[in-house]
Amino acid sequence: MTPNTARIGFVGCGTHSTNNLYPMLKYTRARLDAVCDLDRGLAERNARVFGAASVYTDAGKMLEERRPEGVFVVGPPELHYRVARQALAMGIPVFVEKPPAPTLAQARELAGLARANGTFLMCGFMKRHGLTYRKVRELITSGQLTPAALRINYSHGTGSNDISGILPIMSIHAIDLAISLFGEVRTVQSTLYTTERSYSLAVTLTFASGRWAQLTLDASQPRIQERLELSGTMNGGNALVVVDNVDRMELHLPTHGGTDLNNDLNAIEPAVHLDGIQVWRPDNGIPNMQQTRHFIQGFAGEVREFVDAIIGKREPYPGTEDSLKAMEVIDAIVRNPNRTVDLAGPVA
Repeated sequence: MTPNTARIGFVGCGTHSTNNLYPMLKYTRARLDAVCDLDRGLAERNARVFGAASVYTDAGKMLEERRPEGVFVVGPPELHYRVARQALAMGIPVFVEKPPAPTLAQARELAGLARANGTFLMCGFMKRHGLTYRKVRELITSGQLTPAALRINYSHGTGSNDISGILPIMSIHAIDLAISLFGEVRTVQSTLYTTERSYSLAVTLTFASGRWAQLTLDASQPRIQERLELSGTMNGGNALVVVDNVDRMELHLPTHGGTDLNNDLNAIEPAVHLDGIQVWRPDNGIPNMQQTRHFIQGFAGEVREFVDAIIGKREPYPGTEDSLKAMEVIDAIVRNPNRTVDLAGPVA
């Protein structure tokens, strides 16, 4: 590794990685050294487009011959587990898309390998780096906003009612987002309703802090819909943060300009008070690199964080242990739907 750069390998040249992750390398201090895909044509395309020096169709061979200083692994969960297992055993830092492995036991194995070999595993929870969610977290960690309750609606259409297959692929984002804001989960309560081609899942999480979150995970919608509502206190009064589909944020603060509702009906005047509402949304009028989709949704942030952690020889955010927490919640739901599970004890 030359000063302030990292030599990177990339396994997987599918649609998601090619559209959302490879292009983000240009915002980092990475040098793309090798790409790998079972389809050699896709690997050669990505090497040409993104400037890699070497092309492989065998991930193990790429790791052995190139010995990258970090590797991205993006594909199905079985690929994540297999390649990450080999790379971590070699002491190579790994960025792996969610889920990190097909099962919780395998994810724990990967985390153990990272610890044993002095390296790290970073899971692709890009929402932690999304601009609006990062701002919500900053409001909490700075002490400006004292949170009380969290509600997240996350809907998408998959044409399936298999929660064991869909939760780790899609809904894991909403679960990890709740964990990123409220911390350690203590109990998981779920209520499941299924149809032939979809499911609706209500999840209540309680946290070590005493706070709680309600998640509605719905697989019956034709497209992804995402809404976060976080209530708490700010500036001496009740406050509410709303994030719609990642790219629109509202902060509702206490106001004191309301109409005095007395007994004289003739004195009542309807009023609209906007002084307690702050709204952020992207400025699309003029191209702005920092307000493009990849920055807003967190893809640029997570790729940059992985590379910076390699160069800085530090644990990334989210780190190795963070890769397990959402998987633990999902495992509790899949094993015990319509039950309450204490993550520190027996099923209730």
